[in-house]
Amino acid sequence: MAEQAAMKILLIALAVLSALWLLWRRLAPPAGMVFDLDDPRMEVAKQQARDSLPEFWAALDANAPGDSDFGLKFDLNHGRGLPDRELIWAMGISRNDGIIRGSLANPPINPAFRQGDMVEITPDAIVDWCFFRNDVAHGHHITRLMIELSSPRQARQARQALGW
Repeated sequence: MAEQAAMKILLIALAVLSALWLLWRRLAPPAGMVFDLDDPRMEVAKQQARDSLPEFWAALDANAPGDSDFGLKFDLNHGRGLPDRELIWAMGISRNDGIIRGSLANPPINPAFRQGDMVEITPDAIVDWCFFRNDVAHGHHITRLMIELSSPRQARQARQALGW
């Protein structure tokens, strides 16, 4: 009988911990920088990225030896009928027969997805792009804005990681 009582207590404790973890995950603030939906700086950065997207596609198609780490930042929730936007990076980008695919590079907030999931990216959902050419990052229009708003130490570390 004591073993059964101990097992019940253990199961109840696990259920409570699981519920608390799920609640924490749901209510935790987003991991990255958060901008107002109508932030004009963000809109300018996204438009610059969209305007220069042909540079990304040309580099991806060229497959030059010094080019690597092709990524697209896009709205994961675009076209899914969800009220919130979730801008997230996908890496390992491919484009075949007009279909764009990539692997989620960050842990998403949307619980239907996991980091590493292969996703299809709608062109209208793309807000930024990146790739490295000889260890120097290209694109990263939103990242540049985020660096401007970061502490000097964080900005210096980011620029160094991007080869700037």
